[in-house]
Amino acid sequence: MLISIHMPVKIKNSKSWFKERISRFKPVVFLRRNLPIFIFILLFFISLIAGVWNIKRYEIIDTKGEEVEGKIRDQVNNYLEKNITGKNFFSVYSKNLENNLSKNISYVKSARVGKVIPNKLDISLELYNPKSVVLDIDNHCKLLSDIGIVLDHLCIDTEDVPLCCNGHTSAGKYYIFKSDEAETSKLADGKEQLLVMNSISEIVKVVESFGFKIKEVTLDKKVISIKDLDDRLHIFTLSGDIDTQLSRYFIVMGKIKSDDMQFSSIDTR
Repeated sequence: MLISIHMPVKIKNSKSWFKERISRFKPVVFLRRNLPIFIFILLFFISLIAGVWNIKRYEIIDTKGEEVEGKIRDQVNNYLEKNITGKNFFSVYSKNLENNLSKNISYVKSARVGKVIPNKLDISLELYNPKSVVLDIDNHCKLLSDIGIVLDHLCIDTEDVPLCCNGHTSAGKYYIFKSDEAETSKLADGKEQLLVMNSISEIVKVVESFGFKIKEVTLDKKVISIKDLDDRLHIFTLSGDIDTQLSRYFIVMGKIKSDDMQFSSIDTR
């Protein structure tokens, strides 16, 4: 006798079979395991294309954390707008920008640049201090730092340049430097400097340390005559040792101050 037994046979649906095969496909397995990373990369590339990482914001302060004054800020902003704005965040190198700012902006002594994602730069500037004006041998009026760095050109559209140049000292903010030897030199970083001011600035600092406000500094045949607001003269020479002269000046001024003496001139030569 023949016995027929019917066993149920489960036949896989073609769609589920395909899904199973795909799910075991190695590239798909790899993609599923690393999906968050691939999503991040995709979003990052989309943000690049959309310009999210293009530099567009700046914070510009000095080394004291204070806002930089208008004229200097405008110069820095103009440079950044022309050379940096719109560039990719990752293509801007902080050190290069720091060097370029100090090279191209006369008032900037040094700069520090910090990058803030996704599109901002924090810029801290060490600035030269405007100290004097000079009428050079070519009849150009220039604003100088304490060590003679040329910060600005003044009286450009004026016919009487000497009168205009003197006018910039009337408020007592700057003193005027006068000399037939007032010639500036180009430095390696592109700036201009009246080199003789390196020595004169040290003398000026000492004179000011005794409370004198300086009106005029004259250099003639290496003799430095410093006139204060009360028309008293403080005389030095570049031909002798500056430190020795300053030591004499300290001793004499100490005596004058302690005894409350009046004087019209002090000659340290």
